[in-house]
Amino acid sequence: MNANRWLSGVFALLAWGCTHARPPPPAEEPRVARSYETVNVAPGVYGFIAPEARVGLVSGNSVAVIGDAAVLVVDSGHFPGLTRRMIGDIRRLTDKPIRFLVNTHWHPDHHSGNGVYRELVPEVTILSTSYTRTQMEKQAGRFDSPESLTTAAVTVRERLASGKKRDGTPLTAEDRRYAQDVLEAIDDAIPEFRQVKPAPPDVGFEQRLVVDLGRRSVEVAFLGRGNTAGDAVVYVPDAKVLITGDLVVAPVPYAIGSFFGDWIQTMRKLEAMDAVAVVPGHGPVQRDKEYLRLVTSLLESVAAQTKAAVQQGLTLEETRAKVDLEDFRKRFAGDNQIRARAFKDAFVTPGVARGWREAKEGPLQDED
Repeated sequence: MNANRWLSGVFALLAWGCTHARPPPPAEEPRVARSYETVNVAPGVYGFIAPEARVGLVSGNSVAVIGDAAVLVVDSGHFPGLTRRMIGDIRRLTDKPIRFLVNTHWHPDHHSGNGVYRELVPEVTILSTSYTRTQMEKQAGRFDSPESLTTAAVTVRERLASGKKRDGTPLTAEDRRYAQDVLEAIDDAIPEFRQVKPAPPDVGFEQRLVVDLGRRSVEVAFLGRGNTAGDAVVYVPDAKVLITGDLVVAPVPYAIGSFFGDWIQTMRKLEAMDAVAVVPGHGPVQRDKEYLRLVTSLLESVAAQTKAAVQQGLTLEETRAKVDLEDFRKRFAGDNQIRARAFKDAFVTPGVARGWREAKEGPLQDED
């Protein structure tokens, strides 16, 4: 999820119309721009798993796959400071050189660290689908603006100083706590984004390539559109590890700019793969395919409900009112109000719009 899209959500929330209660965060809750967890996914496969974001400014997971001769990394993260730390961790885990970096898709939270690899590992070859490479070049500089984040921070502080929402009603304790979370995320992100140096992929592929790391092969493939029009997945056959990018995101999926009809088919291909561990684009490592199946069921429900609404001649707003995803909200978010908000903002609101358009227009070509 890119920062400009996140900012639009922040400004909407600054109306302080949201009244969801949530428990205060733990005293030592990790901050997204400052931390990750290193997880031994399988022998020679390590995931650098970003913490769950409280306010939407996220970083994608990264994964290092170590062979006898070389290392392949999947995604470089959102924050250059953390990317530098990950490279140091990889070098402590192995003396094998980092030869390959795969970008699963074009969203900046998965490739803003590319420039750090160019600096510290100049021999690295960066790989992606051809579509992703084109989009990264086309979108360079559009997102993750420190100036936009600074503007957002000014707005938040003005609300706090006035003690009122945009509509003039008083801020609640929850509003103030959320505002402080926003300011914390912005303060962490601004110095990081000032370090970003775009570094597009060297190689673009169309369907599939195999990378030899020395007694370990890694398959990189485009299985179909889904979260974007150029999602790559990475599979380590000997370890049965599948790395999905944002085709799979936990604890709630993202649907901004997605392609529902194709995404369902792509998810079925993922489910059919012989994997005992799945590393999503965001969220914890999955040790079975239960979560993948849940995401597929959600996509199918949205596609079916929006198709029925279009057949009834309903407008988008009428469709939004009619589509019922409450059971899925409970399954994804439970009683966690942060996740419930993310489910609505990152999946339901954009997803219903995409599903409705697709039912009305046929296969979409844009990611707006």
